[in-house]
Amino acid sequence: MKQDTHDQEKQRAALEHHQRQAQARDDLQTLKDHDFYTRLGLAGPDTGTPDDAFVISIHCERWTLQGLEAGGASTHDIELDRVIVDADDLLRHGRDYGISGSSCTDPSMTADIWFRSTYPPEDRAYFEQGVQKYYSLHIHEVNGHPPGPTDYQRVADLIGVRFDQALQRQEQGHEPEGPDLCP
Repeated sequence: MKQDTHDQEKQRAALEHHQRQAQARDDLQTLKDHDFYTRLGLAGPDTGTPDDAFVISIHCERWTLQGLEAGGASTHDIELDRVIVDADDLLRHGRDYGISGSSCTDPSMTADIWFRSTYPPEDRAYFEQGVQKYYSLHIHEVNGHPPGPTDYQRVADLIGVRFDQALQRQEQGHEPEGPDLCP
């Protein structure tokens, strides 16, 4: 019995020693991290969430001469499928995939809008095999909700696409001009 309590005390002491060592390592790492951010002139790591979160997909249609003769795309691929990106990544993807047009002229006329490339990238497959690739950008959510006309307008503004009938934005707190015609 005396041996069991002695073993338990040894185990408890070893566990406490291990916990003290782990705490000392954590304290040292915290001090190093604090010094690192102080040297950079920062209070700490950026733990904020991005201002905007977009859930997007990018699809690709590949057209060959045979596909053009048959009247349809040769293949349909998904480049990105329901990926969460911030505004900077959205802009980068728009540039990388050559997104320059929209599926409609007025964001308030339809609830299902996508953005598209209007010219194929002139890559190796284009020159050697005559393959034309067209990309489409689909917005599934903006900040956790399905996109509406103002969201589509914001996306268009971010990626540099123009609607023929763009929404007129009103600043917060600004009253619309003219009489209120709704009772």
